Formats: sequence, structure tokens, C-alpha cells
Amino acid sequence: MSSLRKWLDGEDAYPLRAEWTAPPSKKKRTRKTRADDRRQLEGFLRVYAVCAVVLCIGLILCLVLGALRLPAFASPGNPTDNEVVRRYVGSAEAETGAENVVAGMILNYRGFDTFGESCVLFVALCCVELLLWATKPALREEAAASRKEAPRDAILARVCTLAVPCVLVYGLCILFNGHLSPGGGFSGGAVLGAALILFAVAFGGERVRRFFTQRVFDAVRISGLLLYAVLFGVYVYLGANGIESGLARVLVQIIDVAVGLVVMSTMYGFYAFYTKGEL
Repeated sequence: MSSLRKWLDGEDAYPLRAEWTAPPSKKKRTRKTRADDRRQLEGFLRVYAVCAVVLCIGLILCLVLGALRLPAFASPGNPTDNEVVRRYVGSAEAETGAENVVAGMILNYRGFDTFGESCVLFVALCCVELLLWATKPALREEAAASRKEAPRDAILARVCTLAVPCVLVYGLCILFNGHLSPGGGFSGGAVLGAALILFAVAFGGERVRRFFTQRVFDAVRISGLLLYAVLFGVYVYLGANGIESGLARVLVQIIDVAVGLVVMSTMYGFYAFYTKGEL
């Protein structure tokens, strides 16, 4: 009764031991949390590795089975006439205005696919920019210090003084003559991006930022993709393969340049963000 009366009066009739009521220490709780997180991460990595191996094995089996079902080379039952090949090779120049059959297929017959590839490059560069952009002041100062402390090779600088202009001219020739000869937007843009990277390695990113700033970088990659989308839409609206050959040739050349701008900015953007965290 006395214990019940004390409990009703608000008194603690059965005091608990201190170690029962005391909250666990922060150090023990942190260590336990980290251990649990580590175990969960290790379990996830095991499941991920197993799933990746199973997926790769299944993909390999599908490819092997598909290859085994292909007809044998020079088999009498193989088709001797392919309508797609005859259409591309025989009518590409007349329908697309491109003397280079490959450029006609990529930019006209498969134009939506090429536009999708350009969008993939654009989105990939945006993701890299979001993940690696040095937004914190400490990271910016560290990146700036690393850029200042990076030694410059005098021999590389002398060689690049002569090599970079030649590479730029070669890249422009590939870019603007892609509809006439082997080349085009992807290869020309890759050469131009390599020239920018070589210039940055030889003379430093500060020299590149004098003419290729963040604003110019954004304008080039966005305008290149928008130009491609608008011109290809105009091309389809005017009748695609039925438009005049001269106009088709001009549209193909401009679309090729737009693809090259996207590829060039993507290559240099990858280099800049992976090495310095910014342009």
C-alpha cells in the first residue's frame, strides 16, 4: 500500500538503476550506426555484384544464341537483294543532297537517332556538371591553387604552338566537308575538342577561359542542340527526302556543324570538370 500511495502521489517507489535509464553515449551510438551502415553497404554490394554477373551472363547468352541463328556466310538461302542497301546507296545523294552516303544515312534517314545521340551527350555533360561542379569556396580555392601550381612543359608548349592551329584547321575541314567526304559532326567535333584539351594541357586552363568562358560554353552546347532540333524539324516539315537537292545539301551541312558543336563542348566539358571541377 505504501508503494502504491507513493506512486499515486508522483513519487518513484521503484527507482530504476542509472545504467537502465541513462541514454547511450554518442560515441557508442555513432559506432553502432556506422557498423550497421557498413553491413548494409556490404550486403548491397554483394547483391549488386551477383545481379551484375547474372545480367552479363544472360546478355552474353542472348548474343551467342542470336549469332548462332544467323544464316551461314554464302548460304544459298541468304537474300541476294537488299532493298535498304539499294535505296541508301543508289538514292542517297539525290534524296538527301549529301555526296557522302554515310552522312546522308546518319543525318537524314536516321536523323532522329542521331538527334537522340546528341541529346545523350548533352544530358551526360549536364550530369557531370551537376556532380563535379566546385560550388564550395574551399573547393574553388583548392582547384585554383592546383591550377597555379601545375608545372608547364616548355617543350610541349612549343610543339603545341604549331600543332594546335593545324589540328583546329583539320577539325574544321572534317566538320564542314562531312557531307562531301568521310568525316562529319562527330569526328570533326571530336578533333576540335581534342584541340581545346591539348591547348589547355600545354598552356593552362586560364588561357582557354579567356575565350571559352562558362557563358560561351553554355551558349555553344545549347545552341548546337537547338539548331539541330529546329533544322531537322524544318527538314521533315518541308518533305524530307522530297525537297530540293540544293536546299537539302545546305541543311545537311548546317546540321553537321550543330552536331560538331555538341560533341566539341562535351569533350572539353568532360576534361574540364574531371580535372579542375569547373571550366
